[in-house]
Amino acid sequence: MTKKLYITEYNSHPSISCGNISEQEKESVEYKRIRELVTPIFDKALKEKKKNRVSVGGSGTVDYSYAFYNPHNARFYFKYLKTRGVTRGRLDDLEVVNSSELCNPDFMGCRVVVKKHQIEVTNKIDKERRFKISGSLDEMYEQTVEAVAVVEREAVAVLKEFCARYGFESDGFCVKVHIPDNKILHDRIIDSLPADMTFRNEVVKKVYKELPSNIELSSPAQAANTFRNLALHDFAPMIASELESIRKEVMKSKPLVSPLESVKMDIVCFPDDIFKHHNDIVALSDSDKGKLSDWTFEMFGGLRA
Repeated sequence: MTKKLYITEYNSHPSISCGNISEQEKESVEYKRIRELVTPIFDKALKEKKKNRVSVGGSGTVDYSYAFYNPHNARFYFKYLKTRGVTRGRLDDLEVVNSSELCNPDFMGCRVVVKKHQIEVTNKIDKERRFKISGSLDEMYEQTVEAVAVVEREAVAVLKEFCARYGFESDGFCVKVHIPDNKILHDRIIDSLPADMTFRNEVVKKVYKELPSNIELSSPAQAANTFRNLALHDFAPMIASELESIRKEVMKSKPLVSPLESVKMDIVCFPDDIFKHHNDIVALSDSDKGKLSDWTFEMFGGLRA
Protein backbone atom coordinates (compact mmCIF):
# COMPACT_ATOMS: atom_id res chain seq x y z
CA MET A 1 0.00 0.00 0.00
CA THR A 2 1.43 3.35 -0.92
CA LYS A 3 1.60 6.31 1.40
CA LYS A 4 -0.98 8.15 -0.68
CA LEU A 5 -3.49 5.30 -0.38
CA TYR A 6 -2.93 5.18 3.34
CA ILE A 7 -3.62 8.88 3.82
CA THR A 8 -6.82 8.60 1.81
CA GLU A 9 -8.04 5.66 3.86
CA TYR A 10 -7.52 7.35 7.19
CA ASN A 11 -8.80 10.79 6.28
CA SER A 12 -12.35 9.53 5.76
CA HIS A 13 -13.62 10.66 9.17
CA PRO A 14 -15.33 14.08 9.33
CA SER A 15 -13.47 17.02 10.81
CA ILE A 16 -14.58 18.47 14.11
CA SER A 17 -16.28 21.85 13.87
CA CYS A 18 -18.69 24.00 15.80
CA GLY A 19 -21.13 24.34 12.91
CA ASN A 20 -21.57 24.33 9.18
CA ILE A 21 -21.42 27.36 6.92
CA SER A 22 -24.09 27.50 4.26
CA GLU A 23 -23.18 27.80 0.59
CA GLN A 24 -24.96 31.15 0.51
CA GLU A 25 -22.78 32.46 3.33
CA LYS A 26 -19.65 31.22 1.56
CA GLU A 27 -20.58 33.32 -1.48
CA SER A 28 -20.98 36.50 0.54
CA VAL A 29 -18.45 39.31 0.24
CA GLU A 30 -17.89 39.29 4.00
CA TYR A 31 -17.04 35.59 4.12
CA LYS A 32 -14.63 35.78 1.20
CA ARG A 33 -12.92 38.82 2.70
CA ILE A 34 -12.46 37.13 6.07
CA ARG A 35 -11.08 34.02 4.38
CA GLU A 36 -8.66 36.16 2.41
CA LEU A 37 -7.36 37.78 5.59
CA VAL A 38 -7.26 34.81 7.95
CA THR A 39 -6.12 31.91 5.73
CA PRO A 40 -2.48 33.12 5.38
CA ILE A 41 -2.12 33.16 9.16
CA PHE A 42 -3.01 29.49 9.55
CA ASP A 43 -0.97 28.58 6.47
CA LYS A 44 2.00 30.17 8.18
CA ALA A 45 1.32 28.16 11.34
CA LEU A 46 1.29 24.92 9.31
CA LYS A 47 4.82 25.65 8.08
CA GLU A 48 6.15 27.10 11.32
CA LYS A 49 8.72 25.03 13.16
CA LYS A 50 7.78 23.94 16.64
CA LYS A 51 9.71 26.09 19.08
CA ASN A 52 11.79 24.49 21.82
CA ARG A 53 9.52 24.20 24.81
CA VAL A 54 11.54 23.55 27.95
CA SER A 55 9.82 22.65 31.19
CA VAL A 56 11.80 23.10 34.38
CA GLY A 57 11.06 20.67 37.18
CA GLY A 58 12.60 19.05 40.20
CA SER A 59 14.54 16.57 38.08
CA GLY A 60 15.93 19.13 35.65
CA THR A 61 14.66 20.34 32.29
CA VAL A 62 12.60 18.57 29.66
CA ASP A 63 12.73 19.50 25.97
CA TYR A 64 9.20 19.33 24.56
CA SER A 65 10.09 20.41 21.03
CA TYR A 66 9.31 16.82 20.00
CA ALA A 67 6.99 14.00 21.03
CA PHE A 68 6.91 10.23 20.52
CA TYR A 69 4.49 8.08 18.57
CA ASN A 70 4.09 4.37 19.36
CA PRO A 71 1.72 2.44 17.03
CA HIS A 72 1.29 -1.06 18.43
CA ASN A 73 -0.92 -4.06 17.81
CA ALA A 74 -0.85 -2.97 14.16
CA ARG A 75 -2.76 -5.47 12.04
CA PHE A 76 -2.29 -5.73 8.29
CA TYR A 77 -4.52 -7.84 6.06
CA PHE A 78 -3.28 -9.33 2.77
CA LYS A 79 -5.00 -11.35 0.06
CA TYR A 80 -4.73 -15.11 0.55
CA LEU A 81 -4.58 -16.61 -2.92
CA LYS A 82 -3.95 -20.33 -2.47
CA THR A 83 -1.86 -23.00 -0.77
CA ARG A 84 0.95 -24.66 -2.68
CA GLY A 85 1.69 -28.31 -2.14
CA VAL A 86 3.47 -28.81 1.20
CA THR A 87 3.95 -31.68 3.57
CA ARG A 88 1.40 -32.03 6.32
CA GLY A 89 4.18 -32.03 8.88
CA ARG A 90 5.07 -28.44 8.14
CA LEU A 91 1.48 -27.24 8.65
CA ASP A 92 1.41 -29.09 11.96
CA ASP A 93 3.59 -26.27 13.30
CA LEU A 94 0.53 -24.02 13.09
CA GLU A 95 -2.22 -23.74 15.67
CA VAL A 96 -5.92 -23.90 14.82
CA VAL A 97 -7.87 -20.84 16.03
CA ASN A 98 -11.50 -19.81 15.52
CA SER A 99 -12.33 -23.41 14.50
CA SER A 100 -10.76 -23.29 11.03
CA GLU A 101 -7.99 -20.65 10.88
CA LEU A 102 -4.29 -21.48 11.00
CA CYS A 103 -2.09 -19.38 13.27
CA ASN A 104 1.53 -18.93 14.24
CA PRO A 105 1.45 -16.70 17.34
CA ASP A 106 5.12 -15.73 17.10
CA PHE A 107 6.60 -15.86 13.63
CA MET A 108 9.58 -13.48 13.38
CA GLY A 109 7.99 -11.34 16.08
CA CYS A 110 4.55 -11.22 14.46
CA ARG A 111 1.28 -13.08 14.93
CA VAL A 112 0.18 -14.51 11.58
CA VAL A 113 -3.30 -15.92 10.99
CA VAL A 114 -4.44 -17.56 7.74
CA LYS A 115 -8.13 -16.82 7.28
CA LYS A 116 -10.51 -17.92 4.54
CA HIS A 117 -9.60 -15.17 2.07
CA GLN A 118 -6.95 -13.12 3.91
CA ILE A 119 -3.74 -13.45 5.85
CA GLU A 120 -3.59 -11.28 8.96
CA VAL A 121 -0.19 -10.11 10.22
CA THR A 122 -0.04 -8.38 13.61
CA ASN A 123 3.29 -6.59 14.02
CA LYS A 124 4.57 -7.27 17.56
CA ILE A 125 8.27 -6.96 16.75
CA ASP A 126 8.85 -4.11 19.20
CA LYS A 127 5.87 -3.01 21.26
CA GLU A 128 7.82 -0.23 22.95
CA ARG A 129 9.31 1.27 19.78
CA ARG A 130 8.89 5.03 19.59
CA PHE A 131 9.02 7.26 16.54
CA LYS A 132 10.19 10.82 17.14
CA ILE A 133 7.70 13.43 15.90
CA SER A 134 8.86 17.03 15.49
CA GLY A 135 9.03 20.00 13.14
CA SER A 136 6.16 21.87 11.50
CA LEU A 137 2.57 20.67 11.64
CA ASP A 138 2.80 19.26 8.12
CA GLU A 139 6.08 17.52 8.94
CA MET A 140 4.59 15.91 12.05
CA TYR A 141 1.71 14.56 9.98
CA GLU A 142 4.11 13.11 7.40
CA GLN A 143 6.26 11.55 10.13
CA THR A 144 3.20 9.85 11.61
CA VAL A 145 2.31 8.41 8.21
CA GLU A 146 5.88 7.25 7.67
CA ALA A 147 5.94 5.53 11.08
CA VAL A 148 2.97 3.40 10.04
CA ALA A 149 4.65 2.72 6.69
CA VAL A 150 7.71 1.36 8.53
CA VAL A 151 5.55 -1.03 10.57
CA GLU A 152 3.73 -2.10 7.40
CA ARG A 153 6.95 -2.81 5.49
CA GLU A 154 8.00 -5.11 8.32
CA ALA A 155 4.67 -6.93 8.10
CA VAL A 156 5.12 -7.42 4.34
CA ALA A 157 8.61 -8.89 4.89
CA VAL A 158 7.24 -11.29 7.52
CA LEU A 159 4.37 -12.28 5.19
CA LYS A 160 6.82 -13.24 2.43
CA GLU A 161 8.87 -15.40 4.80
CA PHE A 162 5.74 -17.00 6.21
CA CYS A 163 4.40 -17.89 2.76
CA ALA A 164 7.76 -19.28 1.70
CA ARG A 165 7.98 -21.51 4.76
CA TYR A 166 4.43 -22.85 4.84
CA GLY A 167 3.57 -22.88 1.13
CA PHE A 168 0.90 -20.17 1.07
CA GLU A 169 0.54 -17.59 -1.70
CA SER A 170 -0.31 -13.89 -1.46
CA ASP A 171 0.28 -10.95 -3.77
CA GLY A 172 1.56 -8.93 -0.82
CA PHE A 173 -1.00 -6.19 -1.39
CA CYS A 174 -2.36 -4.82 1.89
CA VAL A 175 -6.13 -4.57 1.61
CA LYS A 176 -6.86 -3.37 5.13
CA VAL A 177 -5.03 -1.75 8.06
CA HIS A 178 -6.23 -1.72 11.64
CA ILE A 179 -4.14 -0.06 14.36
CA PRO A 180 -6.30 0.21 17.48
CA ASP A 181 -3.61 1.52 19.82
CA ASN A 182 -1.72 4.68 18.90
CA LYS A 183 0.26 6.00 21.85
CA ILE A 184 1.45 9.57 22.17
CA LEU A 185 4.15 10.23 24.75
CA HIS A 186 6.48 13.03 25.83
CA ASP A 187 4.17 16.00 25.44
CA ARG A 188 3.92 18.79 27.99
CA ILE A 189 0.12 18.69 28.15
CA ILE A 190 -0.02 14.89 28.38
CA ASP A 191 2.76 14.79 30.98
CA SER A 192 0.84 17.31 33.08
CA LEU A 193 -2.06 14.86 33.53
CA PRO A 194 -2.19 13.29 37.01
CA ALA A 195 -0.62 9.84 36.92
CA ASP A 196 -3.65 8.25 38.61
CA MET A 197 -6.13 9.78 36.14
CA THR A 198 -7.80 7.38 33.72
CA PHE A 199 -10.46 7.97 31.06
CA ARG A 200 -11.79 6.38 27.90
CA ASN A 201 -14.06 7.28 24.99
CA GLU A 202 -14.40 6.25 21.35
CA VAL A 203 -11.41 8.35 20.21
CA VAL A 204 -8.90 8.60 23.06
CA LYS A 205 -8.11 6.79 26.28
CA LYS A 206 -5.70 6.88 29.20
CA VAL A 207 -5.91 3.52 30.92
CA TYR A 208 -2.50 3.18 32.57
CA LYS A 209 -1.48 4.90 35.80
CA GLU A 210 2.20 4.26 35.18
CA LEU A 211 4.80 6.81 34.14
CA PRO A 212 5.65 8.17 31.65
CA SER A 213 2.12 9.32 30.98
CA ASN A 214 0.63 8.51 27.61
CA ILE A 215 -2.67 8.62 25.80
CA GLU A 216 -3.85 6.19 23.13
CA LEU A 217 -5.78 7.24 20.03
CA SER A 218 -8.11 4.99 18.06
CA SER A 219 -6.38 5.41 14.69
CA PRO A 220 -3.22 6.83 13.11
CA ALA A 221 -5.33 9.66 11.65
CA GLN A 222 -6.50 10.64 15.12
CA ALA A 223 -2.90 10.49 16.34
CA ALA A 224 -1.68 12.71 13.49
CA ASN A 225 -4.45 15.25 14.13
CA THR A 226 -3.66 15.20 17.85
CA PHE A 227 -0.01 16.01 17.16
CA ARG A 228 -1.13 18.96 15.05
CA ASN A 229 -3.62 20.17 17.66
CA LEU A 230 -1.10 19.90 20.51
CA ALA A 231 1.41 21.86 18.46
CA LEU A 232 -1.14 24.55 17.63
CA HIS A 233 -1.19 25.27 21.35
CA ASP A 234 2.34 26.63 20.85
CA PHE A 235 1.37 28.72 17.84
CA ALA A 236 -1.80 30.16 19.41
CA PRO A 237 -0.11 33.37 20.70
CA MET A 238 1.34 34.06 17.25
CA ILE A 239 -2.02 33.46 15.57
CA ALA A 240 -3.85 35.61 18.11
CA SER A 241 -1.36 38.44 17.69
CA GLU A 242 -1.63 38.47 13.91
CA LEU A 243 -5.42 38.26 14.00
CA GLU A 244 -5.50 41.23 16.36
CA SER A 245 -3.27 43.23 13.97
CA ILE A 246 -5.63 42.45 11.12
CA ARG A 247 -8.63 43.40 13.23
CA LYS A 248 -7.13 46.80 13.99
CA GLU A 249 -6.29 47.35 10.34
CA VAL A 250 -9.78 46.34 9.25
CA MET A 251 -11.44 48.58 11.78
CA LYS A 252 -9.24 51.48 10.76
CA SER A 253 -9.45 51.46 6.99
CA LYS A 254 -10.79 48.23 5.51
CA PRO A 255 -14.38 47.59 6.58
CA LEU A 256 -15.62 44.07 5.97
CA VAL A 257 -19.10 45.31 5.04
CA SER A 258 -20.28 48.17 2.87
CA PRO A 259 -21.48 51.44 4.49
CA LEU A 260 -25.05 50.55 3.51
CA GLU A 261 -24.86 47.08 5.10
CA SER A 262 -23.31 48.61 8.21
CA VAL A 263 -26.25 51.01 8.59
CA LYS A 264 -28.75 48.18 8.04
CA MET A 265 -27.11 46.15 10.81
CA ASP A 266 -27.57 49.06 13.23
CA ILE A 267 -31.27 49.65 12.48
CA VAL A 268 -33.27 47.38 14.76
CA CYS A 269 -35.82 49.70 16.29
CA PHE A 270 -37.69 52.01 13.88
CA PRO A 271 -37.64 54.98 13.79
CA ASP A 272 -35.36 55.52 16.83
CA ASP A 273 -32.31 53.96 15.18
CA ILE A 274 -32.84 56.11 12.09
CA PHE A 275 -32.29 59.21 14.22
CA LYS A 276 -29.36 57.66 16.07
CA HIS A 277 -27.53 56.99 12.83
CA HIS A 278 -28.55 60.15 11.00
CA ASN A 279 -24.96 61.14 10.19
CA ASP A 280 -24.13 57.69 8.78
CA ILE A 281 -27.24 57.78 6.58
CA VAL A 282 -26.46 61.28 5.30
CA ALA A 283 -22.97 60.05 4.34
CA LEU A 284 -24.40 57.35 2.08
CA SER A 285 -24.38 57.77 -1.66
CA ASP A 286 -27.65 58.68 -3.36
CA SER A 287 -27.90 55.14 -4.73
CA ASP A 288 -27.44 53.59 -1.26
CA LYS A 289 -29.97 56.02 0.24
CA GLY A 290 -32.54 54.78 -2.27
CA LYS A 291 -31.72 51.15 -1.43
CA LEU A 292 -31.98 51.91 2.29
CA SER A 293 -35.37 53.48 1.76
CA ASP A 294 -36.62 50.39 -0.09
CA TRP A 295 -35.18 48.10 2.59
CA THR A 296 -36.81 50.13 5.37
CA PHE A 297 -40.14 49.95 3.55
CA GLU A 298 -39.90 46.16 3.37
CA MET A 299 -38.69 45.66 6.93
CA PHE A 300 -40.96 48.03 8.83
CA GLY A 301 -44.34 47.74 7.17
CA GLY A 302 -44.58 50.65 4.71
CA LEU A 303 -42.85 53.36 6.70
CA ARG A 304 -40.14 55.03 4.63
CA ALA A 305 -36.92 56.55 5.92
